Amino acid sequence: MSANILTAYPRLIRLAGFLMALGFAGITLWNTYKLIKRIEQDEKQQMELWGLAQQKLASNKDLNDPIEPLTFQILTSENSIPMIVVDNQNRLLFSNNINQRKLTQDSLGYVQKLKEEFSAVHTPIEITYKDSLYQRMYYGSSNLIYQLKYYPFAFLLIVAFIGGMVYAYYKTNRQAVENKLWTGMAKETAHQLGTPISSLLGWLAILEEDVDPKILTQIKSDVTRLETISARFSKIGSLPNRNKTKISAVIHDIIQYMQIRMPKDILLEVVLVGEEKEVSINTDLMSWVLENLIKNSIDAIRGKGEITIELSWDKTALISVRDSGSGIPKKLQGKVFEAGVTTKKRGWGLGLALATRIITQYHVGKLRLISSSTSGTCFEIQLPIA
Repeated sequence: MSANILTAYPRLIRLAGFLMALGFAGITLWNTYKLIKRIEQDEKQQMELWGLAQQKLASNKDLNDPIEPLTFQILTSENSIPMIVVDNQNRLLFSNNINQRKLTQDSLGYVQKLKEEFSAVHTPIEITYKDSLYQRMYYGSSNLIYQLKYYPFAFLLIVAFIGGMVYAYYKTNRQAVENKLWTGMAKETAHQLGTPISSLLGWLAILEEDVDPKILTQIKSDVTRLETISARFSKIGSLPNRNKTKISAVIHDIIQYMQIRMPKDILLEVVLVGEEKEVSINTDLMSWVLENLIKNSIDAIRGKGEITIELSWDKTALISVRDSGSGIPKKLQGKVFEAGVTTKKRGWGLGLALATRIITQYHVGKLRLISSSTSGTCFEIQLPIA
């Protein structure tokens, strides 16, 4: 079975889960809609029966005639449907399930408001007597219907909340596993580098007697760099010590080391904007981040080009690394800080993932991709002022 198929399985499972949740929500909404319509129809029939009973009562020729039991039962039965009955002069005769305080305070205005509100929901029922309008009944929907209309939204909110909690747990658990992997890999790398570094230092001591001192200086520089890399990896997984430092000094050391090891056609310059302020950083880890950004810029430049590191200070220290390289494809720009994402043919996609962890977790800062196109890329680091 190919790796592509294995990679596709989690995506298919997430898609199936999403479709199932969407279908479940759709079925719930549809059933709720059908239930509301059924209750509305029942209430409409109930009010029509009340209107027929009132019509029957109005058609009695003699007020002393006894009321039929069924008519009496319909007229006196209780319900939760709000209604008002007015005469042919629009005077209020009867109300049910209506706020009596509002009727007392503003009878005409409130009755008119109810008439307009109920007419928008149901057609008023007219009661006639001797072929002329005798009464008109306006009615609305019961509280049960209004509650049912809000039920789907409450249900979906609950489902969304539970889904969010499950996602947060999943993401937190995944991050914890990733952190353990990062830490284990970094510690093992530092351990593996320790032995050859010690051996190289021993060979350097032997070579000092017979080799050109200039050559030895460069070899020592590279061995020192290996020691620095080993120290960087050993700090992953534990909170490193931070000291007040001028970031320009860190960048100067990186440039001094890299200028003799990078293509001659690439210009590397530093621009300072404003008066420099100190930041609280771990020099080894911050050097790692900046070195990684510079190396990525070098790889992105094909032929001649330039890399500009601009430093500015306001409420935070801003470090922008801008190059004239080929840029990052748009489809990758939103996930360049994820592990495994790379534009290189022979890359693991770990550099920016580690860099953003160092900046956010260890230095309480931010690392952002500001822009990227075929004319170049710009990353920005924000660090708190010490």
